[in-house]
Amino acid sequence: MCSETEFIQHDFKLPDHTSELSKAEDIIEKTRDKVKKLLTTKTLNDKSHTETFEETIRILDYLGRLSMPAFAIEQELEQMYALRYKTSPQLAKKLWLDHYDKIHHPYSILKNRCFRILEELDEEYQKEFKKNPPNWNI
Repeated sequence: MCSETEFIQHDFKLPDHTSELSKAEDIIEKTRDKVKKLLTTKTLNDKSHTETFEETIRILDYLGRLSMPAFAIEQELEQMYALRYKTSPQLAKKLWLDHYDKIHHPYSILKNRCFRILEELDEEYQKEFKKNPPNWNI
């Protein structure tokens, strides 16, 4: 990944979601703890699986909505790098992708944690009941 000093400095007027991301992180931790408790107490069933699955999907939806402004600047950011590094399109692409990744990083970390919760939940359900979890029938 490139150094931040190599990135184009521009105010994209992206909202500061620090507080919202912190709250989402807390909810994710509580959900992860809930999954651990379900597994250690052997209380995973169709109802608890579905509830936890839906809670996690709501968190993912929330994070997706928060990250929408970051998606909205994709073309503008790409064009800025293409113009700045006209003579080196490969460098322009690398810098653009690295910068774009940096912007999405706080959202991606939390989204990935949610996906890990969903994977663990489904895997444990399959181990326990030897069938696909209820959310797979949606």
